[in-house]
Amino acid sequence: MHPVLSLVAVSNNIDILGKGLMLALGVFGPALGIGFIGGSYFQAVGRNPETTKSFGQALVFVAVVELFGLLSFASLFIVK
Repeated sequence: MHPVLSLVAVSNNIDILGKGLMLALGVFGPALGIGFIGGSYFQAVGRNPETTKSFGQALVFVAVVELFGLLSFASLFIVK
């Protein structure tokens, strides 16, 4: 195999590996955040059932946390 072609192949493999790690780590944080928000919400409802009115606020917090996961996904297409 020609040395230049092998460098191109290695470069492409490293790019794919880097993008995979970027997506995995970029989605791991929001997954933890959504889990903590959901757990805290259910704990609050278990202590005081009248707090079910705050479900809309919990969904807003989930949306804000999920935004970071979507940004990491969108950045896959921006990074070359």
